[in-house]
Amino acid sequence: MMSTDVPGTREILIAGALRELERKGIENFSLRAVGADAGLSAMAVYRHFKNKDELLRVVGEAAFESWRERALSIREPDVRKWMRKVLRAYVEFALDEPARFDACFVLRTHVERIYPDDFRAGHSPVVSMSVERIRRAQQEKQLIAGDPLELTMLFWAHAHGLVMLHRSGRFSLPREKFIALCLRCADRVFRGLQK
Repeated sequence: MMSTDVPGTREILIAGALRELERKGIENFSLRAVGADAGLSAMAVYRHFKNKDELLRVVGEAAFESWRERALSIREPDVRKWMRKVLRAYVEFALDEPARFDACFVLRTHVERIYPDDFRAGHSPVVSMSVERIRRAQQEKQLIAGDPLELTMLFWAHAHGLVMLHRSGRFSLPREKFIALCLRCADRVFRGLQK
């Protein structure tokens, strides 16, 4: 950091980038707008980030860390209950922090995990936890046989699809009713995987 920089400026710019993504989306995202949000010139932004891609990558990293913290805070040994709680956390993350959610699961930030290699290599702690829990449930004869990563993708795709439909205005449900619908649907998926 240069001596003329105010401590915390980088974090202020990251927060401003998230606000800009939420307000304008990726199509109208610019370093100039992020700087203006932070009360800085566009040139000041370049002291911290060489270009838009670098800023998006850092925003993606911060967003994934936020999601990881939410998911890792869930302590539940039962696979079905754990999956329900993680699904609820995922839906709440999408509703409460849409810009962070987008940086994790919608936008190309160059830190997104790509199926199957990144997941098989353990680059997603949340997916790795799900795979391990499903594998354990399969060994205990609670769930049907099958690739635990593919079963994890089934749950994730289900939740993501509902979230994206909700965000595009396809549901006219209040928050808690939408979350309850997501959980009921997850229960149905889970029942289909039980032995």
